[in-house]
Amino acid sequence: MSKTVLITGASSGFGRDTAETLAKAGHRVYAAMREPAGRNRQPAEALRALGVEVVELDVTDDVSVERGVASVLAQAKHLDVIVNNAGIGSAGVSESFTADQARALFEVNVFGVQRMLRAVLPSFRRQGQGLAINIGSILGRVTFPFFGLYGASKFALEALTDSYRY
Repeated sequence: MSKTVLITGASSGFGRDTAETLAKAGHRVYAAMREPAGRNRQPAEALRALGVEVVELDVTDDVSVERGVASVLAQAKHLDVIVNNAGIGSAGVSESFTADQARALFEVNVFGVQRMLRAVLPSFRRQGQGLAINIGSILGRVTFPFFGLYGASKFALEALTDSYRY
């Protein structure tokens, strides 16, 4: 059965691979990314060529998230799955990161997921169903040298995901 799926961070990596795979499997896919007419023009065009709808959306911006989700719902009339894939990786000695750098990491990896869930859950509730998939990392369960802040953001994502699951 075909599903309508919104994927954040779909301009590259796992997000783009997931969008391509689901579109080829016959699902209606909305690939969310920043600047699809600018710096992400090439991946946006490649996804469109596969029949994927591209949505401009920045998970760090409340207005952008609300606008992007509203656009998907206006076009598709419903949403079955949200894949919260947008993320920032980082490595280095934790004490070398400034507070602003740590804040930027959490803004995408944790608060961005929270924004997306707040935006899509009302439609899931109205429909009586929906699936939220939050892409984490093994570093959300264990930590390694030089990945302290990244791991902290993924530990936070694990806790957030568990709280929504309950």
